[in-house]
Amino acid sequence: MKKSLYMTTALAAAGVLALGATDAVAAEKAKKMSIANGGFFKSMIAFAQNDGSFESTTSGTSRTHYDAFNIVNDSEIYFKGNTKLDSGVRVDVIVQFETDAVKGGATIDESYVKLTGGFGDLRIGTTKAGSFVLKHSSPMPGAINLETPDSNLFVIRPAATSSVGTASHIGGGDSMKIVYISPIFSGFRVGGSYTPSNTATDAQPAVGGTAGTETQTYDAMVQYKTNMGSTKLGVDLGYWETHGAAASSLKAWRLGANLGFGAITLGGGYKVVEDLDTTTSLSGDPTNESKVYTAGVQYAASGMKVGLGWVNEVKPMTAAIAGDDEGTKFALGGSFQLGTGVDFVGTLVHVDWDDEATTKGNNNDGWAVIGGIKVSDRKSVV
Repeated sequence: MKKSLYMTTALAAAGVLALGATDAVAAEKAKKMSIANGGFFKSMIAFAQNDGSFESTTSGTSRTHYDAFNIVNDSEIYFKGNTKLDSGVRVDVIVQFETDAVKGGATIDESYVKLTGGFGDLRIGTTKAGSFVLKHSSPMPGAINLETPDSNLFVIRPAATSSVGTASHIGGGDSMKIVYISPIFSGFRVGGSYTPSNTATDAQPAVGGTAGTETQTYDAMVQYKTNMGSTKLGVDLGYWETHGAAASSLKAWRLGANLGFGAITLGGGYKVVEDLDTTTSLSGDPTNESKVYTAGVQYAASGMKVGLGWVNEVKPMTAAIAGDDEGTKFALGGSFQLGTGVDFVGTLVHVDWDDEATTKGNNNDGWAVIGGIKVSDRKSVV
């Protein structure tokens, strides 16, 4: 009977969205939705050094010189509400605001509704892809995450290597999508999502004809987790495709794993991206093809985390020049709890951007020392 009730609620999810959450909650006579807020604020200072050959020519100042000192803030505020229906299904509403002035002030990051019950986890709105939620990442404590563009704020990535992103997963894009994550069965869980348009618009996706401009993404992942005494193992395998214009159509798969024993965690990831349009690949100028490798190790104890991380991406480029574009990052990072919800975070990172050509202005490498304070509501993420 209870399973039937769960299924009825899952099928009615579309009606909840169509009729409006207020009417649906009233119809269920559920308790009043509770609203809470949370978030985080991270303030960092950094000293960085970029390659002198990248910054300037021998006899001129045509290239930009970068100061060694930088200040960066990263903050978000979360608002979330939740209630439980008579059927036992929990309904969460989550809105996240980017709150840094240099990023345009208070802009919406994620905004979605989540239904959770015996049927699993259903999310609709601007949020992360299902395979992003289920991924296992290399442990990388500290001020920055090597699989994000954060390091580019300090060691500048040349425009000639702009296609090198160094992330071993689908990415954290928050386009409007529908996401489903199953319950756990014997350690296994599956998930996936569908993004009808990667453009931030409510218009019906224009996907066909000569004026069709939208790209769409489908993704799926299977995750396995188990505990063997004090040892924890997590593995995932994911696949996704993006369909649009030939230059933006791709397929990709990834494999990730975490292994924890006691205070030590090991992790790694591997991603392969290929062009979906065969004419793009055969042209000798592959647009999306790349391979990404990540690895990390972390030690955690008594409010402290220390770890080493490595990320590498190799991307084939034009047939006219022998060689590939490549990005490589090494980091030593850590976090130390100063009080409840307050941590000191720090990272020492080396980044090397190599273009297929040897032109000095297209290649850069350098170091950065980044440290700061992170204040967070540890229970604010849904």
